[in-house]
Formats: sequence, C-alpha cells, structure tokens
Amino acid sequence: MMKELGLKPYRPQLLHALSEDDPDRRCEFADVFLQLAAEDSSFPDRILWTGEAIFKLNGHVNRHNCVYYAVENPHIVITKEINAPCITVWAGIWSGGLIGPFFFHDSVTANSYLEMVKKEIIPAIKSRMNLQEMFYMHNGAPSHYAQPVRHFLEKTFRNRWIGRRGAIEWPARSPDLTPTDFFLWGVIKDYVYAKKPQNLQALKNAIVTEMQSLPAELCRKACQTVPYRLQLLPTKPKIIPPKISPTKLSTPDVILHIAAPIAVPAYEPTKLLIVTVVDVSIR
Repeated sequence: MMKELGLKPYRPQLLHALSEDDPDRRCEFADVFLQLAAEDSSFPDRILWTGEAIFKLNGHVNRHNCVYYAVENPHIVITKEINAPCITVWAGIWSGGLIGPFFFHDSVTANSYLEMVKKEIIPAIKSRMNLQEMFYMHNGAPSHYAQPVRHFLEKTFRNRWIGRRGAIEWPARSPDLTPTDFFLWGVIKDYVYAKKPQNLQALKNAIVTEMQSLPAELCRKACQTVPYRLQLLPTKPKIIPPKISPTKLSTPDVILHIAAPIAVPAYEPTKLLIVTVVDVSIR
C-alpha cells in the first residue's frame, strides 16, 4: 500500500533547541575566526579543541548504523543495562593529533576541571607544542565558566582562548563546529564499544588504546573542516571545499571527505562518519 501511495519512510532528526540569538552568535564567531585565518593561515592549525564525553560500560554502536544482511531475520537484540557504570573523559584534538585522554573520577566541577587543567592538560600541551602559540578552546559548560577557571586561562593563554566570555567568544550549542563533537567522540565510542569492555578499567584501557591509535593525519583533516563549516553558515558566502579524490586516499580520509562539505544538524556528522566506518570496515 505504501508503495502504491508513493510514500517513503523518514526518521525524525534530533536537533538542539536553539535560543533566538544563537544564529547571530555563530555568525559573529565565524567573522572573527575567518578574519584571523585570513591574517594568519596557521591560525586554524594552532587551536586545541577540547571537551568531555561520558563513556558507559554498556555502551554500544548506534543501532541505526549497524545493518546485518541475512536470508532470514537473525533477531539480533542489544541489551542495555539501566544506570550502568560510566566514566567522564576529557580530550583535546588539534591538527597535530590528540592531547589526553584524561579521566574524571567523579562528576566534573569547577574545582576538578581547574585541577586537571593545571596538573595534566597544561603539562601535556607543553610536551607537544608551543604553549605561547596555541589557542585553547572549550565550551560554555558551568565548570568551564567558573571565574577561577577563566582567570587561569587568561593568565596562561592571554588572548588566545576560546570560550564563554573568553578572548574569543564561543557560540553556545554549536557541536557541529567542534571537532570533538562532530568527529572524535563518535569514532572513538564506536571502536571502544565494539570491544565490549567488562569493567571500568577495561573501558579506560580501550579508550586510551583507541585514542593513541587514531592517525594524526585524520585529526588534521577533521580540524581543517572547521573553516569550511563556518563558510556554510546561512549568511556566509559559499566557497569551494578542498578537492579531494577518494580513490587516492585511505578510508579515514574518505570519511572526512564525505562529512566536511555537507551542512548537517547537530551530531549528524558523527552519524555520517559511523555509517562509512561500518560499510567499509577500516580495521
């Protein structure tokens, strides 16, 4: 009947609820970012994009991205435990690779975040890059916005940090502009959950292993999509994305080639990435 009526199935999309001034804040950020990039082409490569994510012990790959082909229905069921143990992970991504992961033992507070920034994150940054040249980005979470945290970032990075009331104002509710959200967490969770860790220590070990094995070149390409995403904002003039030939690239490059030039709602880039990973089995 559906075919006769010409009807097709469509799934609803989950979108972030936006405030009235969110589009303006995003465009203002785009103006500042693209101006700095025009003045210094190395600017996008000197940003450390950071964030936190929760990994659950019973986590699994998004079922909409897993397709099993069989003559008969295999009746595959994914069980999910309610209130399963979990851990909160911090990580940073930049054009040179990853910083972290670092783990919070309890919920993230202003004090625990500031302590991690001082004792783990800053030393890790210094060991990998020139602290005086890097820009530090984090979102407007309450733990990030606390006054002691902002004072420390201002003292450490001066005018080179991006965030809520930062030297460069970060637009709230913009996961589609943050490489940790539109790329990193989705990819790492797929790899980690595929291993089915049985306890929190195994979960931590899997997270560390997968992040350490993520190619730096893939991180670079993910970060380099940000300027093109900003150009895709409604009020921005369109530009031609970099010409990439999928036949000459490794599978991870093909993934980013698919995700970069497409304007999609929040978290959808991760979905596109996962679909590609499942289809071509890059591991």
